Amino acid sequence: MKISQVLEIARFAGVLAGFWLAFKNVSDPTLAFHFLAVWVVASIAGVAAIESLCFPKQAAAASGYADPGAYQRQSGINNLAVTIMSLVVFFLHWGTEAEAAICLVLLIFLSLSAINHAHSWWRAGNRSWRGITRPLGTLILLAAVLPFMFRAFIAAP
Repeated sequence: MKISQVLEIARFAGVLAGFWLAFKNVSDPTLAFHFLAVWVVASIAGVAAIESLCFPKQAAAASGYADPGAYQRQSGINNLAVTIMSLVVFFLHWGTEAEAAICLVLLIFLSLSAINHAHSWWRAGNRSWRGITRPLGTLILLAAVLPFMFRAFIAAP
């Protein structure tokens, strides 16, 4: 099994763990989103950071790019920063607004990245599996996370 596949499984498993914790605490919308936000951000951005910084060639190949380049490292550092901030917000209990802000940064990035992947797939002929799964996966993630976020805001004091 390739390292990119292992990391993709880890990313997916982490997001599922976040949803499991959210559904386990669904009676308390603020707590449900508290767990969901950190697990989604850490699983997606954190694993992307590890992939970009530790396995840049494999990450580039999985996305259909020939060379990882310096931008891959810079993107990995950004994902690492978002992950670290998500953990700080979670462990210091900065509240629903801070958790939503960090989660929204990730969701906006993923949405823009999905547009980029779709463009690369459509216009540049980059037929990597991420070219089509990133847009679809992002839509699914948005549809799944946003209701938890909205319920947390409604329930917040």
